[in-house]
Amino acid sequence: MPTLADDLRYLIDRDHQTARPLLHDLVARLPNSVEARRLLGESYQRSFDAAHALEHYRAAHLLEPENLLFRERMGLCTTEMGDYEAALAIYRDAISLAPTEVSGSMTALLLHRLGRIEESLMAYAQSLADMKRDHVEAPYMLRAMAMLLRDAGAPLAAERFMNEAIQLYVRNPTHVAYYFVMCDNSVCFHEWIRFAHKSELARALARRRGKPGAPRYPESFVLPEDRAALLDYAARESGASYIAKPPRGSGGQGISVTRDVHALADRMDVVVQRYIERPYLVDGRKAHVRLYGLVTSVAPLRAYLYREGIVRFAPDLYDLSDAGLANVHAHVTNTALHLDHPTLEVSEDPAQENVGHVWTLGAYLKRMKADGRDIRAVRRGLRELGKGFVDMLCADGLFERQARAAPRRAFGFKMFVLDVLIDADARPWLIEMQHMPALRGSPLVERVNAALLKTIFEMSCGYAFDDAMPADKIGAVAKDGSALAQREAEHEFANRGLFEPLTRAGVTGSARSSR
Repeated sequence: MPTLADDLRYLIDRDHQTARPLLHDLVARLPNSVEARRLLGESYQRSFDAAHALEHYRAAHLLEPENLLFRERMGLCTTEMGDYEAALAIYRDAISLAPTEVSGSMTALLLHRLGRIEESLMAYAQSLADMKRDHVEAPYMLRAMAMLLRDAGAPLAAERFMNEAIQLYVRNPTHVAYYFVMCDNSVCFHEWIRFAHKSELARALARRRGKPGAPRYPESFVLPEDRAALLDYAARESGASYIAKPPRGSGGQGISVTRDVHALADRMDVVVQRYIERPYLVDGRKAHVRLYGLVTSVAPLRAYLYREGIVRFAPDLYDLSDAGLANVHAHVTNTALHLDHPTLEVSEDPAQENVGHVWTLGAYLKRMKADGRDIRAVRRGLRELGKGFVDMLCADGLFERQARAAPRRAFGFKMFVLDVLIDADARPWLIEMQHMPALRGSPLVERVNAALLKTIFEMSCGYAFDDAMPADKIGAVAKDGSALAQREAEHEFANRGLFEPLTRAGVTGSARSSR
């Protein structure tokens, strides 16, 4: 039988903006409830607010100090805040009570990021010695050990661990690849999380406005600080429509569309955008495109954009009337918001790419071509938008700060997701970035994402040496850090699949992905 905690957890998943005040009230009424504190922490963690999540996990830990889950959640929150020393202390404290694979793996990773290579080697060696190879963490830790050894100047020793990771992947590629990408994203360089907050993204995009190559995006206002600017803009743009979003919302939660800008102007902690009133419609319905990007190196910078993607449609017909604007099922295109909608159609056949309200990007572009749009120009526009986003991060200094934060291989590849709207003139607009996108879903989504994730694994995990290499070249690569980095770049490029380069840090030649 479902419990109150189950109901609240469901509400957090579906509408954490509604769940949050209920949970605060529950904590106020039951200050000694461990479960209430845990749920409130999960609510904040879901919206990538690590500082507030940490506060409530710490309170839960004080109430139930023997519960290792709270220590591990505290460690993850602290890692997400970029405080590696504090996170290391939390995980080591957890290990002193009861060693777990998570605490062992995170301890070794944090030591690597802090540049304490010898300690990290010992921590990984201890964890791997105790770990069965069928454990979900095993392939990830084996790859991490290999990367650590490369940073330690021992690439030949790294090959054994890389080989083990690859062999485990061969046995269960989809499962291993999914876990790799989820782990790399959850412990990526912490500043990436800022750009998943709609307010931070709006500010960063505003700083790039008018610069060559800047991504096209709707005029945006972060309230309350931009209230005067919003009202001034509305006075000049008579009759415009606006969309309001919680800065840290997800799943389409808390979004509204209106022409009454004065109803929005006094709201607090919200992002208001000029609504794109002429989207490209398919059979009268609005959609958005989910694009997948990948940053594989920050020094030098190498980034890619995946050619395939997912397109999600609103279930109701697009309607710009005053009554129609109030209908989120006509204007918000996130499928998670429409799960209970009676007309939502999601095919159970992964081969059906243009049926119902979830399509592939390829099928969407074919429809655009049939409607007379120049899809080569659309493809070019999507690449330019992806490159503009990466250029924005570069101008912000994100990649430079990541390069200074830790040894180069202490961070995995970073997959990022851009949600894009294509207008009636076939121009793409950047709407938002997803830091931890849902990678599971309908059979079609599973099929597309399985290929994507396996490609990322195969780009990130490869041998530095192969049987055809002459001994003198093996010796040269083993002694030369730049030659080793070039081998990694060659392997990545040769195994890129549907990923297209967005940067000019290209490579020459190729490297074998397996022996």
